[in-house]
Amino acid sequence: MEPYTDIAPVYDTLLRHVDYQEWYEYILSVMRRYTEPPGHILELGCGTGRFGSKFSNDGYNIYGIDKSMEMLRVAKTRAFLNFRILCADITHFHLAKKIDFIFSVHDTMNYLLEETDIVNMFLCVGEIMHHESIFMFDITTEHNIYKNFDGKTTSFQLRNGTVKWSNCYNPAQKLINSTLRLERDGAISVEEHIQRIYSAEEMASLIAKGGLAVLGIFGDYTFEPPADDTIMINFVTRKA
Repeated sequence: MEPYTDIAPVYDTLLRHVDYQEWYEYILSVMRRYTEPPGHILELGCGTGRFGSKFSNDGYNIYGIDKSMEMLRVAKTRAFLNFRILCADITHFHLAKKIDFIFSVHDTMNYLLEETDIVNMFLCVGEIMHHESIFMFDITTEHNIYKNFDGKTTSFQLRNGTVKWSNCYNPAQKLINSTLRLERDGAISVEEHIQRIYSAEEMASLIAKGGLAVLGIFGDYTFEPPADDTIMINFVTRKA
């Protein structure tokens, strides 16, 4: 089963521990530090639309792209005011207008398993940027995988079922395989999620191949450089 299919309706429940407001405020701080007040914002891998609704509620015009129709069905319940959603693959997409601020968080980039996919995504992003546009994104680190995921299974209790999330990391291939087993209302479904781990150096090289330039590399949603124990690395880029 494709990732984010049956799990989509319960995704927000699985992440109920996440402080989306604090996360949103960091994204805002990056936007305000590097850009003028944006006319148009785009989120790549918008999922269930948590950030899109926050930007829209604050008066920004925002678009959200995701290739999972099931996740977008949830996002549609939040797509009001200035929040619009589109179904597209982030490695092959185009918009008719230039976007001032683009972002992608929650390790969306790690789902791109080939370097050519990463470069194609950067090329697509570059086509909708002007020279003052900013693209901010994150990647998860190998440290995070070893500390919080490899060999671990987490159970989530739902109102009408359970989800078991098991993880196994292959360091030779740099691939983390996550199995999500959903039992709900007597039915069982299984999704396999595969992500690739990229180092900061690898990603910086791919950014250059994609025609972008790095303005900053930060750790864990701060403005401090990454460290050995960093969980998420944040990149801020602009057209080269």
